[in-house]
Amino acid sequence: MVPLTLDPGRTAILAVDPQNSFVHPDGLVSRNGGDCSMMAATIPFIRQLVEAGRGRGIQDIWTQHVHYPNDSKWTRHQILAHSLRWDAGPTALKGTWEAEFVDEIKDLAESSTEIIVKHRFSAFLDTRLDTLLRMLDVRTLILTGMATTHCVECTARDAYQRDYDVIIPSESVAALSKEAHDSSLWMMDRVFGKVLPVESVMGLISGETLEIDYASGWTEG
Repeated sequence: MVPLTLDPGRTAILAVDPQNSFVHPDGLVSRNGGDCSMMAATIPFIRQLVEAGRGRGIQDIWTQHVHYPNDSKWTRHQILAHSLRWDAGPTALKGTWEAEFVDEIKDLAESSTEIIVKHRFSAFLDTRLDTLLRMLDVRTLILTGMATTHCVECTARDAYQRDYDVIIPSESVAALSKEAHDSSLWMMDRVFGKVLPVESVMGLISGETLEIDYASGWTEG
């Protein structure tokens, strides 16, 4: 067992893409046949973590995924781009309701001092996120949002490769299937960071020390 604590001044909470396209029952992912209920269920947990973090002086940073209708990637691929494999088309198009933060958490997103617009899965790819975190002297990232299998895991991988400590509160991230979600959490917990229940992360935010048992190896259990 290894003790884990958080330094509020060196910690940031990253809320990844809580937007209508991915969460709302009328959003594009849902209209394409995806079950967004698990992603919608993360919203109260994201709010809980962000509000607690603000109370302790922890910076919250929000990412907003935006696609351009004239993005050259739609035509440059020989292998069809993932969004074009959906009957409903690309998600979160610039300037549309699809790209907006969901109403249930929009007040927090819009009151944050930092919103990072991104155009690919990872919040680090071709954005100012890494520069911002280094200016703030952040060492630990708490990752929330969606989807576990896409933007969250890509961001966790890039954060780890940039030498940040990564914590993933398990109920605050979600995917379109429990099986894919669990597989992604398994990988992140063993390689890229530590997956913890929201309750444990709330304890860390409040100043508690948590004794961590780190998973290792490549087999279940």
